[in-house]
Amino acid sequence: MDWVKKFYTKQDEWAGTYGEPVGAQHREKAAHVEIFGEARSLRVLELGCGGGQIASAIADLGHSVVAVDLNSRAITRARRLASERSDERMRVVRGDFYSINLQEQFDVVCYFDGFGVGEDDDQRRLLRRISGWLAPDGAALIEVYTPWYWAAAAGRTMEWEGAARRYDYDVASNRMLDTWWPTDDPSAAVTQSLRCYAPEELRRLLDSTGLELVDVLPGGAYDHDANIYRERVPLEEAMQYIAVLRHA
Repeated sequence: MDWVKKFYTKQDEWAGTYGEPVGAQHREKAAHVEIFGEARSLRVLELGCGGGQIASAIADLGHSVVAVDLNSRAITRARRLASERSDERMRVVRGDFYSINLQEQFDVVCYFDGFGVGEDDDQRRLLRRISGWLAPDGAALIEVYTPWYWAAAAGRTMEWEGAARRYDYDVASNRMLDTWWPTDDPSAAVTQSLRCYAPEELRRLLDSTGLELVDVLPGGAYDHDANIYRERVPLEEAMQYIAVLRHA
């Protein structure tokens, strides 16, 4: 997992990920925390909060959120968003998921766009921690990349002002590889590597974690031929899904 800090720092430098304003895409993900279908203020933990946009959108819904990230650039931006709020619904904490000491329990623990760092045992360690942070009737929302979409996306390259990225797929280990580089210096490339899981693989991964998979919410997919992102597609076409987990 040595690539993590460098990759996300460079991604922000080249694409401004952490500095984006809170937008419709962040509010759409934030809305997933209201899975209980009742009007009440929830205690939410967001892991891998990045620039804090989703956490801020969760707080806008009237919930109390603790946002955690390891990256110092991300934390600086997230804390700025929290300081701009007129309420105290958003608290930002810098820390490593595997060692951070959080005493609270939460109604919802969410992890968007980042699950799959490390090996299966690392995922299980994190899932056991999530189980410990969940209130007895709580739910975890984990965004998981699908193997079928990313295998098909292998070889695709995109460019924008000053930077480029390429998708690859390691079939032997079911890992999505996302490589970024400045267009004037390909030798500076950095690569993100995330394990992809089909729902049945995820069910097996959950053994001994204290959690079980209770629902799968398909996400969207980018149609490269049409240059369109489709927000809702069938699971077999989706680039990711939200796994809804509860105590086993």
